[in-house]
Amino acid sequence: MALNKDRLKQKVKDAFTAVQNEEQDHQAALDHIAEQLATAIIEEIKQLTIAYNSGLLAPNGAVTGTFNATLS
Repeated sequence: MALNKDRLKQKVKDAFTAVQNEEQDHQAALDHIAEQLATAIIEEIKQLTIAYNSGLLAPNGAVTGTFNATLS
């Protein structure tokens, strides 16, 4: 699956919306936003796929060659 900018953008908005009315514990609000953003970014990165095309060869020893792939 490819990265989805709109999905990540919504998660960022949700993180800020969840604490926008916090007036007492600003550090807790900051921690909450940081946690939500980190989780959203990690989840989005985990959606990446690598489409391996060709390039790595092992003719009688260590793998040599060029890794030809695309990230989507």
